[in-house]
Amino acid sequence: METLQNKLCASWQDWKSFFKVLFNIVLISVLSIVLWFFPLSLLVAPFYSITNDSVKNITQYDELLGKTTVYSVRNGISDLLDEGLVTNFTGVNLYIDNKYYEQVGQIEMYRIAVNTLENNLARNRGTGGANKYLVKARSNIYADYTLPIFTSYTTRLKQTVSNIDSYVAQLQKDENIGMNEKEAVFIINSDNLAEVLDKLKQQLQTNTMLKSSFFTDDDKFYQLKGNLIAISKFLQGIDYDFKDKMKDKSSYTENFVPLLQLVNEAISQNHIVILEAFGHVSKLEKQANIIAQKLGELRDKLRNG
Repeated sequence: METLQNKLCASWQDWKSFFKVLFNIVLISVLSIVLWFFPLSLLVAPFYSITNDSVKNITQYDELLGKTTVYSVRNGISDLLDEGLVTNFTGVNLYIDNKYYEQVGQIEMYRIAVNTLENNLARNRGTGGANKYLVKARSNIYADYTLPIFTSYTTRLKQTVSNIDSYVAQLQKDENIGMNEKEAVFIINSDNLAEVLDKLKQQLQTNTMLKSSFFTDDDKFYQLKGNLIAISKFLQGIDYDFKDKMKDKSSYTENFVPLLQLVNEAISQNHIVILEAFGHVSKLEKQANIIAQKLGELRDKLRNG
Protein backbone atom coordinates (compact mmCIF):
# COMPACT_ATOMS: atom_id res chain seq x y z
CA MET A 1 0.00 0.00 0.00
CA GLU A 2 2.76 2.38 0.95
CA THR A 3 4.59 1.62 -2.32
CA LEU A 4 1.43 2.41 -4.33
CA GLN A 5 1.01 5.73 -2.50
CA ASN A 6 4.64 6.60 -3.19
CA LYS A 7 4.16 5.83 -6.89
CA LEU A 8 1.01 7.95 -7.08
CA CYS A 9 2.76 10.79 -5.29
CA ALA A 10 5.74 10.56 -7.65
CA SER A 11 3.39 10.44 -10.65
CA TRP A 12 1.56 13.54 -9.40
CA GLN A 13 4.88 15.35 -8.94
CA ASP A 14 5.82 14.46 -12.52
CA TRP A 15 2.54 15.84 -13.86
CA LYS A 16 2.90 18.93 -11.70
CA SER A 17 6.38 19.54 -13.16
CA PHE A 18 5.04 18.97 -16.68
CA PHE A 19 2.19 21.49 -16.32
CA LYS A 20 4.56 23.98 -14.72
CA VAL A 21 6.93 23.77 -17.71
CA LEU A 22 3.99 23.91 -20.16
CA PHE A 23 2.62 27.01 -18.40
CA ASN A 24 6.01 28.72 -18.63
CA ILE A 25 6.32 27.89 -22.33
CA VAL A 26 2.82 29.27 -23.05
CA LEU A 27 3.52 32.36 -20.94
CA ILE A 28 6.82 33.05 -22.74
CA SER A 29 5.12 32.54 -26.13
CA VAL A 30 2.31 34.97 -25.28
CA LEU A 31 4.75 37.55 -23.94
CA SER A 32 6.90 37.20 -27.06
CA ILE A 33 3.90 37.80 -29.31
CA VAL A 34 2.81 40.81 -27.27
CA LEU A 35 6.34 42.25 -27.25
CA TRP A 36 6.63 41.68 -31.01
CA PHE A 37 3.51 43.70 -31.72
CA PHE A 38 4.71 46.37 -29.32
CA PRO A 39 7.37 47.64 -29.25
CA LEU A 40 9.67 45.36 -31.31
CA SER A 41 7.80 45.49 -34.65
CA LEU A 42 7.49 49.25 -34.24
CA LEU A 43 11.29 49.43 -34.13
CA VAL A 44 11.67 47.04 -37.09
CA ALA A 45 9.05 48.75 -39.31
CA PRO A 46 11.22 51.70 -40.52
CA PHE A 47 13.69 49.24 -42.09
CA TYR A 48 10.84 47.86 -44.25
CA SER A 49 9.31 51.17 -45.26
CA ILE A 50 11.57 52.48 -48.04
CA THR A 51 9.64 52.84 -51.31
CA ASN A 52 10.80 53.32 -54.91
CA ASP A 53 10.68 56.48 -56.98
CA SER A 54 12.39 55.20 -60.13
CA VAL A 55 12.61 52.04 -62.23
CA LYS A 56 15.96 50.78 -63.48
CA ASN A 57 16.35 49.75 -67.09
CA ILE A 58 15.64 46.06 -67.48
CA THR A 59 18.15 43.53 -68.81
CA GLN A 60 17.80 42.85 -72.52
CA TYR A 61 18.35 39.39 -74.03
CA ASP A 62 19.10 39.19 -77.74
CA GLU A 63 19.76 35.43 -77.91
CA LEU A 64 16.09 34.42 -77.76
CA LEU A 65 12.98 36.16 -79.06
CA GLY A 66 10.55 36.90 -76.23
CA LYS A 67 13.00 36.33 -73.39
CA THR A 68 13.31 40.06 -72.63
CA THR A 69 9.55 40.42 -72.18
CA VAL A 70 9.26 37.24 -70.11
CA TYR A 71 12.26 38.16 -67.96
CA SER A 72 10.98 41.69 -67.39
CA VAL A 73 8.27 39.93 -65.38
CA ARG A 74 10.49 37.22 -63.94
CA ASN A 75 13.16 39.69 -62.79
CA GLY A 76 10.53 42.08 -61.44
CA ILE A 77 9.23 39.30 -59.18
CA SER A 78 12.81 38.45 -58.23
CA ASP A 79 13.39 42.10 -57.28
CA LEU A 80 10.44 41.89 -54.87
CA LEU A 81 12.02 38.85 -53.23
CA ASP A 82 15.38 40.62 -52.97
CA GLU A 83 13.72 43.59 -51.26
CA GLY A 84 12.12 41.27 -48.72
CA LEU A 85 8.38 40.66 -48.93
CA VAL A 86 6.37 42.43 -46.24
CA THR A 87 2.98 41.20 -47.46
CA ASN A 88 2.67 38.70 -44.62
CA PHE A 89 5.12 40.28 -42.19
CA THR A 90 2.55 40.48 -39.40
CA GLY A 91 3.18 43.33 -36.99
CA VAL A 92 5.35 45.53 -39.17
CA ASN A 93 2.42 46.35 -41.44
CA LEU A 94 0.46 47.71 -38.50
CA TYR A 95 2.78 50.70 -38.18
CA ILE A 96 4.27 51.54 -41.56
CA ASP A 97 2.49 50.01 -44.56
CA ASN A 98 3.72 52.11 -47.50
CA LYS A 99 6.05 49.36 -48.70
CA TYR A 100 3.31 46.80 -48.15
CA TYR A 101 0.88 48.55 -50.50
CA GLU A 102 3.58 49.27 -53.08
CA GLN A 103 4.43 45.56 -53.14
CA VAL A 104 0.75 44.60 -53.33
CA GLY A 105 0.39 46.95 -56.31
CA GLN A 106 3.34 45.30 -58.05
CA ILE A 107 2.05 41.80 -57.32
CA GLU A 108 -1.33 42.70 -58.86
CA MET A 109 0.30 43.67 -62.15
CA TYR A 110 2.77 40.78 -62.19
CA ARG A 111 -0.24 38.49 -61.78
CA ILE A 112 -1.79 40.10 -64.85
CA ALA A 113 1.51 39.77 -66.72
CA VAL A 114 1.91 36.06 -65.90
CA ASN A 115 -1.73 35.49 -66.81
CA THR A 116 -1.25 37.16 -70.20
CA LEU A 117 1.92 35.15 -70.82
CA GLU A 118 -0.04 31.96 -70.20
CA ASN A 119 -3.14 32.87 -72.19
CA ASN A 120 -1.97 35.32 -74.85
CA LEU A 121 1.73 35.64 -75.58
CA ALA A 122 2.80 32.05 -74.87
CA ARG A 123 -0.25 29.95 -75.75
CA ASN A 124 0.40 27.59 -78.61
CA ARG A 125 -2.68 27.88 -80.83
CA GLY A 126 -1.30 25.07 -82.97
CA THR A 127 -1.72 22.57 -80.16
CA GLY A 128 -4.44 24.51 -78.36
CA GLY A 129 -2.66 24.41 -75.01
CA ALA A 130 -1.03 26.67 -72.46
CA ASN A 131 2.53 25.98 -71.43
CA LYS A 132 2.60 23.71 -68.36
CA TYR A 133 5.28 25.77 -66.62
CA LEU A 134 3.35 29.02 -67.02
CA VAL A 135 0.20 27.31 -65.70
CA LYS A 136 2.17 26.47 -62.55
CA ALA A 137 3.65 29.98 -62.40
CA ARG A 138 0.18 31.54 -62.52
CA SER A 139 -1.09 29.20 -59.81
CA ASN A 140 1.79 30.15 -57.52
CA ILE A 141 1.64 33.91 -57.98
CA TYR A 142 -2.14 33.90 -57.44
CA ALA A 143 -1.74 32.32 -53.99
CA ASP A 144 -3.09 34.31 -51.02
CA TYR A 145 -0.25 36.56 -49.83
CA THR A 146 -2.18 37.72 -46.75
CA LEU A 147 -2.01 34.38 -44.91
CA PRO A 148 0.83 34.65 -42.36
CA ILE A 149 0.79 31.03 -41.17
CA PHE A 150 -0.62 28.54 -43.66
CA THR A 151 1.46 29.51 -46.68
CA SER A 152 4.80 31.13 -47.42
CA TYR A 153 4.22 33.64 -50.21
CA THR A 154 7.97 34.05 -50.50
CA THR A 155 8.18 30.35 -51.37
CA ARG A 156 5.31 30.66 -53.86
CA LEU A 157 7.01 33.55 -55.65
CA LYS A 158 10.29 31.63 -55.76
CA GLN A 159 8.35 28.79 -57.40
CA THR A 160 6.89 31.30 -59.88
CA VAL A 161 10.41 32.43 -60.82
CA SER A 162 11.58 28.82 -61.14
CA ASN A 163 8.64 27.89 -63.38
CA ILE A 164 9.24 30.90 -65.62
CA ASP A 165 12.88 29.81 -65.93
CA SER A 166 11.69 26.34 -66.94
CA TYR A 167 9.40 27.87 -69.59
CA VAL A 168 12.27 29.92 -71.06
CA ALA A 169 14.54 26.85 -71.09
CA GLN A 170 11.83 24.95 -73.01
CA LEU A 171 11.37 27.94 -75.33
CA GLN A 172 15.08 27.82 -76.13
CA LYS A 173 14.96 24.05 -76.67
CA ASP A 174 11.94 24.27 -79.02
CA GLU A 175 13.19 27.28 -81.01
CA ASN A 176 13.91 25.46 -84.26
CA ILE A 177 11.19 22.78 -84.39
CA GLY A 178 7.75 22.85 -85.99
CA MET A 179 4.91 24.77 -84.33
CA ASN A 180 2.80 21.67 -83.70
CA GLU A 181 5.74 20.02 -81.94
CA LYS A 182 6.62 22.95 -79.68
CA GLU A 183 5.88 22.75 -75.96
CA ALA A 184 6.81 26.42 -75.49
CA VAL A 185 6.18 29.36 -77.83
CA PHE A 186 6.27 33.14 -77.70
CA ILE A 187 4.00 34.89 -80.17
CA ILE A 188 5.02 38.31 -81.53
CA ASN A 189 1.56 39.36 -82.64
CA SER A 190 -0.21 42.73 -82.56
CA ASP A 191 -3.59 41.29 -81.56
CA ASN A 192 -2.08 39.34 -78.66
CA LEU A 193 -0.23 42.42 -77.45
CA ALA A 194 -3.47 44.38 -77.64
CA GLU A 195 -5.10 41.86 -75.28
CA VAL A 196 -2.19 42.20 -72.84
CA LEU A 197 -2.51 45.99 -72.77
CA ASP A 198 -6.26 45.73 -72.29
CA LYS A 199 -5.83 43.62 -69.14
CA LEU A 200 -3.25 46.04 -67.71
CA LYS A 201 -5.63 48.90 -68.44
CA GLN A 202 -8.55 47.21 -66.69
CA GLN A 203 -6.57 46.49 -63.51
CA LEU A 204 -5.20 50.04 -63.35
CA GLN A 205 -8.63 51.57 -63.84
CA THR A 206 -10.09 49.32 -61.15
CA ASN A 207 -7.57 50.61 -58.62
CA THR A 208 -8.05 54.26 -59.54
CA MET A 209 -11.73 53.87 -58.64
CA LEU A 210 -11.03 52.54 -55.13
CA LYS A 211 -12.44 54.87 -52.48
CA SER A 212 -10.02 56.18 -49.87
CA SER A 213 -10.20 58.34 -46.76
CA PHE A 214 -7.79 60.41 -44.71
CA PHE A 215 -6.53 57.20 -43.09
CA THR A 216 -6.20 55.21 -46.34
CA ASP A 217 -5.08 57.84 -48.86
CA ASP A 218 -1.46 56.71 -48.54
CA ASP A 219 -2.53 53.09 -49.10
CA LYS A 220 -4.15 53.95 -52.42
CA PHE A 221 -1.21 56.15 -53.45
CA TYR A 222 1.38 53.41 -52.95
CA GLN A 223 -0.80 50.67 -54.44
CA LEU A 224 -1.16 52.71 -57.63
CA LYS A 225 2.54 53.47 -57.58
CA GLY A 226 3.28 49.74 -57.24
CA ASN A 227 0.98 49.06 -60.22
CA LEU A 228 2.96 51.55 -62.30
CA ILE A 229 6.36 50.19 -61.26
CA ALA A 230 5.41 46.71 -62.49
CA ILE A 231 3.83 48.15 -65.66
CA SER A 232 7.02 50.10 -66.40
CA LYS A 233 9.17 46.96 -66.23
CA PHE A 234 6.72 44.93 -68.31
CA LEU A 235 6.44 47.67 -70.95
CA GLN A 236 10.23 47.85 -71.20
CA GLY A 237 10.27 44.15 -72.09
CA ILE A 238 7.46 44.68 -74.60
CA ASP A 239 9.42 47.60 -76.06
CA TYR A 240 12.34 45.32 -76.90
CA ASP A 241 10.39 42.43 -78.44
CA PHE A 242 7.40 44.20 -80.02
CA LYS A 243 8.99 47.42 -81.26
CA ASP A 244 8.87 46.43 -84.94
CA LYS A 245 5.25 45.28 -84.67
CA MET A 246 4.26 48.59 -83.10
CA LYS A 247 6.16 50.48 -85.79
CA ASP A 248 4.25 48.52 -88.43
CA LYS A 249 1.04 49.76 -86.81
CA SER A 250 2.38 53.35 -86.56
CA SER A 251 1.94 53.18 -82.81
CA TYR A 252 5.48 53.07 -81.44
CA THR A 253 6.67 56.68 -81.59
CA GLU A 254 3.16 58.14 -81.50
CA ASN A 255 1.71 56.02 -78.67
CA PHE A 256 4.12 53.67 -76.91
CA VAL A 257 7.07 55.99 -76.22
CA PRO A 258 4.90 58.76 -74.68
CA LEU A 259 3.04 56.10 -72.65
CA LEU A 260 6.22 54.76 -71.06
CA GLN A 261 7.36 58.31 -70.30
CA LEU A 262 4.07 59.05 -68.55
CA VAL A 263 4.40 55.90 -66.43
CA ASN A 264 7.92 56.76 -65.30
CA GLU A 265 6.97 60.38 -64.55
CA ALA A 266 4.13 59.21 -62.32
CA ILE A 267 6.45 56.82 -60.44
CA SER A 268 8.94 59.61 -59.74
CA GLN A 269 6.60 61.29 -57.24
CA ASN A 270 8.15 61.03 -53.79
CA HIS A 271 6.53 62.65 -50.76
CA ILE A 272 7.62 62.40 -47.14
CA VAL A 273 3.98 62.17 -46.07
CA ILE A 274 1.03 61.49 -48.39
CA LEU A 275 -1.61 64.16 -47.86
CA GLU A 276 -4.63 64.59 -50.09
CA ALA A 277 -4.85 68.16 -48.75
CA PHE A 278 -1.90 68.83 -51.08
CA GLY A 279 -3.43 66.76 -53.89
CA HIS A 280 -0.93 63.91 -53.70
CA VAL A 281 -3.44 61.10 -54.25
CA SER A 282 -5.68 62.88 -56.75
CA LYS A 283 -2.67 63.86 -58.88
CA LEU A 284 -1.40 60.28 -59.08
CA GLU A 285 -4.95 59.03 -59.66
CA LYS A 286 -5.34 61.49 -62.55
CA GLN A 287 -2.02 60.38 -64.03
CA ALA A 288 -3.02 56.71 -63.68
CA ASN A 289 -6.31 57.42 -65.46
CA ILE A 290 -4.45 59.13 -68.31
CA ILE A 291 -2.08 56.14 -68.52
CA ALA A 292 -5.06 53.77 -68.65
CA GLN A 293 -6.53 55.89 -71.44
CA LYS A 294 -3.22 55.78 -73.34
CA LEU A 295 -3.08 52.00 -72.89
CA GLY A 296 -6.55 51.85 -74.44
CA GLU A 297 -5.50 54.03 -77.37
CA LEU A 298 -2.43 51.86 -78.02
CA ARG A 299 -4.58 48.74 -77.75
CA ASP A 300 -7.07 50.06 -80.32
CA LYS A 301 -4.32 51.07 -82.71
CA LEU A 302 -2.73 47.64 -82.52
CA ARG A 303 -6.08 46.03 -83.26
CA ASN A 304 -7.13 48.35 -86.07
CA GLY A 305 -4.08 50.26 -87.25
